[in-house]
Formats: sequence, structure tokens, C-alpha cells
Amino acid sequence: MSRRQDRFALACCLGAGFATLLDSVVLSFAVPSMTESLGASTAQVQWLLASYSLTFGLGLVPGGRLGDAFGRRGLFVAGLVVFIVGGFTAAGATGVWWVVAGRVIQGFGAGLISAQVLGVIQDLFAGPRRVRALAAYTSAGAAAAPVGPLAAAAVLTMLPPEWAWRAVLLLNIPFAVATLVLALRYLPTATRHGTRLDLDLPGVALLGALAVLVTLPVIDPGAHALALVAIAVVVPVLVALLVGWERRYSRRGMVPLFAPALVRQPGFLVGNGVALLWFGSVIAHGTVLTLYLIQGTGIPSLAVALVLVPSALSRVVSSSVAARVFRRRGSRTIPAALLVQAVGIAALAAVGAGGVEGIGFLVAVAGIEVVLGLASGLVEPPLRAVTLGFAPPGFHGVAASFLQLTQRLSATFCVAVASGLLFRGADAVLTPRSFAVALLFSAVLLALAAALAGTPWIHAAAPTVPADESPLDRSRMRDDSAQALA
Repeated sequence: MSRRQDRFALACCLGAGFATLLDSVVLSFAVPSMTESLGASTAQVQWLLASYSLTFGLGLVPGGRLGDAFGRRGLFVAGLVVFIVGGFTAAGATGVWWVVAGRVIQGFGAGLISAQVLGVIQDLFAGPRRVRALAAYTSAGAAAAPVGPLAAAAVLTMLPPEWAWRAVLLLNIPFAVATLVLALRYLPTATRHGTRLDLDLPGVALLGALAVLVTLPVIDPGAHALALVAIAVVVPVLVALLVGWERRYSRRGMVPLFAPALVRQPGFLVGNGVALLWFGSVIAHGTVLTLYLIQGTGIPSLAVALVLVPSALSRVVSSSVAARVFRRRGSRTIPAALLVQAVGIAALAAVGAGGVEGIGFLVAVAGIEVVLGLASGLVEPPLRAVTLGFAPPGFHGVAASFLQLTQRLSATFCVAVASGLLFRGADAVLTPRSFAVALLFSAVLLALAAALAGTPWIHAAAPTVPADESPLDRSRMRDDSAQALA
């Protein structure tokens, strides 16, 4: 492909990132009016918040493998169609569980899309251009943060509550349709790698069952004791089955869900661990903050959007310069930025628990969130680039899918935990104390991510190199050569 075609293909990736992340941003704004309109219980709200990330993760693995085998374009288009259908299903629902069903469908479509997005970037770009492409993808997702709240707030202000939440759930559809049109014209159709098609559907099913069972007690802490005992018994059995199946699948010469070429790389595993903790924390923190501002303090949705916009803009700015910062400072940027986020969220929890109210509270929130946005924008592109740099040729889609799978399953669990802490109590009333506790949960996760990112495995793969050569590419070449010699 020419550089011009590469740019249009990247535009498709940016449009997809914007549409799928806009969906995540606006959902929290729709929850209060949806809850009132449909009479949703706390457990149903938690399922609503968690379902999208769960099926998003489960759609990534087959999506990445099919993309590696047959090319990205068909899977990208199919994912967009499923995403659009799910959006209309959720918006037209007459009950909470139908909204959840629509979110399940939409999440699976988003997983198919995202697997192709990172695969396309891996296929078309290398070295500094790859870091810049990943930074642009991060910026597109970050741009959804200011657009989403303002658009959702405007809709909620202008329309009656019973219609407003439906319109909010449809905000991403025009962007998804526009991306679909671009993809049909500009995404490459050729298969990049002649890899054997190994979907490992049993592995995906076992992992999905594990994710659901582990999340159930968190979503519904009032579940019957017998059900909790059954879960405690079944989970270890499923873990043993998954481990046994993966080993057997690998011995048959197939590529299992936990591909040996990837999981034998310490840097890839550590990068995934950091991404898991970071992404789950960020999504949980954003959900808790938005719900508390709208539902816990009674602040109008438009005011909430205006409070959150500066943070979103700061993330756009920092992600746009992340490639340059990474080139100068290397992967040490990652633990430093994570530590800033951990301290910032802890400070936000202290403000909430300290009884600060009114304008003072909103100003404090806006200021802290700006710092958090700056730090978050500096984490994501380098972390993705470093982690995916360990993927050998032919495993780009698998590696990208695995990375996002860990992130999305983490988001499912962390959102369930954080929202459970926020809505705790028999009457599910949001209080400053529950707000602070839920945020401290996110802060602890970020502190753990910073500690893990400070270990040597990630940084050993990123020595200082000339500006025209990616440190990730050189380290990967060195690792591949070592494997070949072995």
C-alpha cells in the first residue's frame, strides 16, 4: 500500500476507536434516566455496566485470529455491522435485560472491530511510525471523552427522560456508519500472513465462563450462599480444564488462546499485567466519577460534562506528544505516569471524603482530572507499543487481541467491584464515603500497575536507539534471533 492508502486505513482505525470509546463514555450519563425509566435494580445496573466489556473481550480472540488468517477488512466490516445492530437493540429495549442483551451484542461487535484495528496498525506501520499511529489511535479515543459528555448532556437536557437515554445510546451510530463506509473503500483486503486458522473456541468459552463466574459474586453480593459455594467449586475446575485444554491444544500443533510464542515472553506478560491493572482502574474510576456527579450530588448533566471536558482535552494533548516523550524518555515514562495517576485518584478520594461541596468540589475535581488526563495520555501509546513489540510476525492480531482481552476482562471485573462499592448498602444510596472507597480501589490498582511497570522485563526491551529506529523493533529482532539460535 502507498503512504496515502496507509493514511486512509489509519483513518478507519481512528473512526472505529472513536465510535467504540464514545459508547463507553456516554453510557454512564444514560444510566440514571434509564434506571428510573425501566425500574432497574442495582444488580441490573451493574450487569449493564459490565456486559459491554465482557463480550468486547470475548470477541477479540476469534476476531484477531480470523483477521490474521483472512485479512482485516471483512472482519472489520462485520464487527461494525454487529456493533450497529447491538446499538439499535439496546436503544429500542422495553426492559433492562433487553438493554443488557443489546450491550452484549454491541460489545462483541466492538471486540471484532478492535482486534482488526490494532492488527492493521501492526501490519502497516513499524518503528516510530507505529508509535505515532498508536498515539493517533489513543488521541481519537481520547477525543470521544469531551464530545461524548457534551453530546449526552445536551440530549438529556433537551429530551424527556424516557427518550433521552435511548438517544444517548444511539450517539455512536452515525460515527460507526461513517467508519463502515470508509472501511469498505480503503481497508486492505489481502491476507497479510498465511497462518493456519486456530480459533481455540473451547479456550475462549472456558475463559468466558470463568470471567462470568468470577464477576457474579461482585455484581450480586446478595446471591444465595449455595450459589456462592457452587461458584467456589466450579471455578477451580474450570481453571484446571482451561490449563489442560490449552496444553493439549498446543501439543496438537495448534495455536492456543494463550499462544506459547507470546506467553513465553516475560516482557509481553508483564506489559499485559500492567495494561490489565491500568485499564480496569481507569474505566472503573471514570464510571464511578460520572455516576456520583450525576446521581450522587444531583449536579445537572451539562455541568458534569463541562467539568470533565478539560480532563479529556488534556488527555488528547498528552497522547499526541506521547511518541516524542517516549523517544526521549523511553519506557520509564510508563511507571512514572501510572504513579501520578494513582496519587491523583487518591487525592480525588480525599476531596470526596473531606466534605468539600459546591463549586469548590467541582473545581477540585476538574483540576485533578486534568492531571489524570495528562498522565493517562502518556501511558497508553508507549504501553501498547512496548507490549506489542514482543509479538513475532504472524502473531500481530493474536497479540493485539490478547492485550485487549486482558484489558476488557479486567474492566468487566473492576467496574463491577467499583460500582458495587459505590452503590453499597441496602438502599443503594451514593455517599461521599462510598465514592471515596470506590476511588481508592482504583488508586490501589494503579499503584500496583506502577510497581509492576517498574520491574526490568519491560525496560530491558527498550534500550536507547537512534531516532529513525524503533527501540521496540530492535529488541524484538534481538529476541527473535535468540529464539532462532536456541
